[in-house]
Amino acid sequence: MSKELFKQIPQVSAIIDDPEFKKEFEGFNPEIVAKLVKSAIEDVRKQIIAGKIKDNIESVVQKTIDDKLKILTHRSLKAVINATGILLHTNLGRAPMAENIRLSGILENYSNLEFDLSNGKRGKRGSHAKELIKIVTGAEAGVLINNNAAGVLLLLKVLAEGKEVIVSRGELIELGGSFRIPDIMKQSRAILREVGTTNRTHLKDYEQAINENTALILKIHPSNYVIRGFSSAPSNFELAELAHKHNLPFAHDIGSGLLKPLDHKNFKDEPSCREALEEGADAVLFSGDKLFGGTQAGFIVGKESIVGKISKYPLMRTYRLSKAHICMIEETLRLWLLPDSEVIERNPVMRLITISDEELRTHAETLLKTIEPVAEIFSPKIIRVVGQMGGGSLPGIDFDSWGIELTPKGSAQYMLSDFRNAHTPVIGHIIDDKVIFDVRTILPKQDEAVREAVAYVAKIQS
Repeated sequence: MSKELFKQIPQVSAIIDDPEFKKEFEGFNPEIVAKLVKSAIEDVRKQIIAGKIKDNIESVVQKTIDDKLKILTHRSLKAVINATGILLHTNLGRAPMAENIRLSGILENYSNLEFDLSNGKRGKRGSHAKELIKIVTGAEAGVLINNNAAGVLLLLKVLAEGKEVIVSRGELIELGGSFRIPDIMKQSRAILREVGTTNRTHLKDYEQAINENTALILKIHPSNYVIRGFSSAPSNFELAELAHKHNLPFAHDIGSGLLKPLDHKNFKDEPSCREALEEGADAVLFSGDKLFGGTQAGFIVGKESIVGKISKYPLMRTYRLSKAHICMIEETLRLWLLPDSEVIERNPVMRLITISDEELRTHAETLLKTIEPVAEIFSPKIIRVVGQMGGGSLPGIDFDSWGIELTPKGSAQYMLSDFRNAHTPVIGHIIDDKVIFDVRTILPKQDEAVREAVAYVAKIQS
């Protein structure tokens, strides 16, 4: 039987010389196209040998070729609709950026990335956002790296290699992707000195741990959990005073990237960069793709004596940002130059956090009317839902919202899979075997794409 199946496999030349095939792929490198077709045919042969194909060889060959050639016509990274209600969904790229963040004119041209236009000599890429960072944070200096974990590593490497760093046991966190503070400590070759207990750490615990080999006191915002009840910790003022009394630097990793206090209930317990500096921190670290509202990046801001030393460290080159990321960070920083009300309105993350319940309800009603004509078989209706911040930010805060409930014809998991395969994928979640779209994280401009996705899934399941 397998011999007959082998005979049914078309020749590579017959496939790539087919007029319709040539018309579809004539714009691509013919060597690459031929190689992909050959690889597909080889995969089919292997499946026959393994006994996985018994018949219908023509459709198997076609599907295998189509799958191989998708790389030519389909981009792997694409826009999706986040209907999960998780505002900073790490798997979905965390913070959406403002529409006015433009790379036009930068990427398609040469730029002054490392060129000083004032004197015609070599410049430094970090200079482009340097002054903006100082203005919006109030710091003496600032440096950008490619993520906050790299910032922690560099800080420890530069200030504490071979020496002790004092950290409260309750702050030895693990974030998504198994990022653990103790592991970063090991890589930096700093020596972790744990103090206190999980729920309570006193100022005397820090003071008793200080010795001639102490290099740094480090405070880390838990980011993705909250300890409540019988718990306590020294204030930033107390830790800064203690550190400076012993001629030690005090560093604070605030994590989420809130630049300054904002007058809104959801931010009342979240540490901001400005507050941390005002409370005595010599270095503050945070992410660029969380509450800051930009692309992936890490910030180290604070005293010039510390930031300057880090910016000159040889390892810094391995963590530097590309010109595209610098451009996006600079434009996002400019948003934070605006009055607080405009920051909240124009920064998408801030907008999603602070949007009113009335607006959410109105959006849900509008979206329901949009999809009802194509979603009748799913009995769509509006329901109350609860979302989270995600991304290691605003722990313990739930976001009451409104959602669209769809009742699948079969498995809710299969329905989610169908939505992921739509032209614009829609990523929802399941409650009680129903598919739910939380409108808080669906931008109004995406409503039509949601309608098209619902129509696509309805056609499959009807």
